[in-house]
Amino acid sequence: METRLLGRDPRLDSVSSTTQRSEYIIGPGITLLETMARSPKQPATKPPPSRPTRASAPVRFIDEGDLEEDILDENQSAREAEESQFEGDISTILRDHQERQAKKASARSNTFQTQKKAIYAAARKNSKELSRAGTEYIENARARIMELRAQEVSPEKHFGDFEHLCTAQEASVDSLLSLYPSLLDDLASQRSDEINAASQMLEANPARRKAALKRFSRNARVRVEEVRENERTATDASALIKHYKNLLCS
Repeated sequence: METRLLGRDPRLDSVSSTTQRSEYIIGPGITLLETMARSPKQPATKPPPSRPTRASAPVRFIDEGDLEEDILDENQSAREAEESQFEGDISTILRDHQERQAKKASARSNTFQTQKKAIYAAARKNSKELSRAGTEYIENARARIMELRAQEVSPEKHFGDFEHLCTAQEASVDSLLSLYPSLLDDLASQRSDEINAASQMLEANPARRKAALKRFSRNARVRVEEVRENERTATDASALIKHYKNLLCS
């Protein structure tokens, strides 16, 4: 079995001075970076003069297995202490984070309530203004309708005036007809007598009738010939104009 002097183990110094870094996620968006480091031990103070020196102190031998167990126990105790402290720090951080979140939520809630109250107040004000404006408009329209109804004229009045006018016109026509009753009665007989007289005159003078008929026929023929001559002249003039136009264009 290997033995050595009881003293400060170099591995203990290397373990105690080793720095371990760990990241812990403790909440949404929160990551805690912990640096676990064991502070180096302070150098041993000088023993008092009454204490025996290393040369005069008794020398003890320790088993290597016991030394490793002591080192492991010491490291375990240090880790447990650091873990306890870390858990306390995490609890503090979580509590602070929850308090900040609660304050933010309370601030947002207060802002929302303020905005909601402002919106409700504006809506109530607008509704009151609209109601007042609508009431005023209805009252003005009602007054205008009553004014127009007072100014309107009933159709019975117009019909009565027109009836009186028609009655007066009928009376005037009746009085006019009563002045000349024989004019209308003798009109048909006079027309018939004149037609009969003209017919008898034509039948009584057949020679004059034939002469008048020939004269009428001759005059009509002359007029027809004049019209035809005028048409031929117009046709010739139109053809001549077209001929001159063609000559000018060519």
